[in-house]
Amino acid sequence: GQRAKLTGPGGHSSKADFLPKPIAKLARLAAALDDAGIRRLHDGPEGMQGTCLNIAAINGGVAFNVIPGRGELEWSLRPYPGFDRGDWDREIGRLAAELDPQIAIEVTIDHTPFACDALADHVRTFVRSVGTLDFWTEAALWTEAGKDAIVIGPGDIAQAHAANEFVTLDDLEWAVGLFRSLVRT
Repeated sequence: GQRAKLTGPGGHSSKADFLPKPIAKLARLAAALDDAGIRRLHDGPEGMQGTCLNIAAINGGVAFNVIPGRGELEWSLRPYPGFDRGDWDREIGRLAAELDPQIAIEVTIDHTPFACDALADHVRTFVRSVGTLDFWTEAALWTEAGKDAIVIGPGDIAQAHAANEFVTLDDLEWAVGLFRSLVRT
């Protein structure tokens, strides 16, 4: 994840035409970030295109009649293997500086995207299909440590991180059977 912070003097909203508005500037940055993500929708290897850029939160206000003295924007990025993080950071820095040179950007979480074609061939004998995941998992931490990793198990990302998250019984039964066969071999 990444975070942008901006401060200002704050004040009564009757002075909004004349005082800096941190949240308004960060909202413009949020729109620019979203546009940057859209421009990359087709970048990356087959099945893993795009950056999955998510504008997660804009915070800072205290009341409708107060110009906030600070603002904070948070977003996440789930880039594809081969993504040029340096190029991304330079672009985001440029976008922020154009809006306000005082916008400070920090990286809160930075995991390298990965692909592991070598292990995929080995698991084909155990699973119905091998595909790509366009979301981050802890398997990336293993690859950062120099270990090959794959992600395997039940469920559908469409049900993850949502109200009433679930795994179907069919998927669970499939996973139990798969893990039994792996343990036996």
